[in-house]
Amino acid sequence: MPVVERPRAPLTVPEARRYMLALINRDRAAHGLAPVELDEGPPTAAGQRHAEDMVRLGFLGHWGSDGSVPEQRHTEAGGADMVLENALCFTDEAKRTVDAKPLIDPKQVERAESLFFDEVPPNDGHRRNILKPAHTRVGIGVAQFVETAKELAVPCFAQEFVDGYGTYAPLPRKAKPGATVHVEGTLSNGARPTGVGVARVALPKPIAASELNRRRSYPVPKPFQMYWGPGFVTPILARIDGPKIAIDVPLSDKGQSGLYEVSVWAKLPGSEEQTMVSLRTVLVE
Repeated sequence: MPVVERPRAPLTVPEARRYMLALINRDRAAHGLAPVELDEGPPTAAGQRHAEDMVRLGFLGHWGSDGSVPEQRHTEAGGADMVLENALCFTDEAKRTVDAKPLIDPKQVERAESLFFDEVPPNDGHRRNILKPAHTRVGIGVAQFVETAKELAVPCFAQEFVDGYGTYAPLPRKAKPGATVHVEGTLSNGARPTGVGVARVALPKPIAASELNRRRSYPVPKPFQMYWGPGFVTPILARIDGPKIAIDVPLSDKGQSGLYEVSVWAKLPGSEEQTMVSLRTVLVE
């Protein structure tokens, strides 16, 4: 396994992100996987939002206190790629103040990565996320509460793994039920577009810390409708030209409001499996 030298001094947040990145790539290299790059744009912004939220209210999970889910936070930060989240925090449900300029103990960064990576099947979702070959980038949120005379500060982390395989035309943030949206993208790195999916979950609403701690795991919702390219039976045909895909799709699950999730699907190099490479949310009400 590649060796990563431990820093000798406490770390600023940017330094803690880079150290966690080195540990992630050490773990990926040990399994013959390519490294991921640190994405300090939307994935890190989304991860930082969630890490600070967990610190403020003392919970661990993938829903936010505002009812948000990982792909929603990534979308709202400006992201368009598929994102999967690892999160770690304490669960005492105590309200605290986030330290604006924390110093992070390198041992706490190591502890977090070890807790993720040392999971044992079948409860090893975080480990499998770290080792997903399709990931190309990662955003890292790091937050810590203000240390007091009674408490030593403990950091919380959010890893936002991204599958960066294309560029996509923007979607509206909000729409009415039944509205039609234009989905368009150009894939890269050998990915071949195959279709577009639409899923729906309930509209986000505030959630108490006690409920957030009970929910914990979060499954990416499956599309209630898929739209495929030529050669498939599909209600609306997706236009596919080499690496490009375009289609106009309705945001309507029997006319219901909700958080609609629009995904782009593709086959990655060396695989015939259908893979979600883009996932964005639209508030429909």
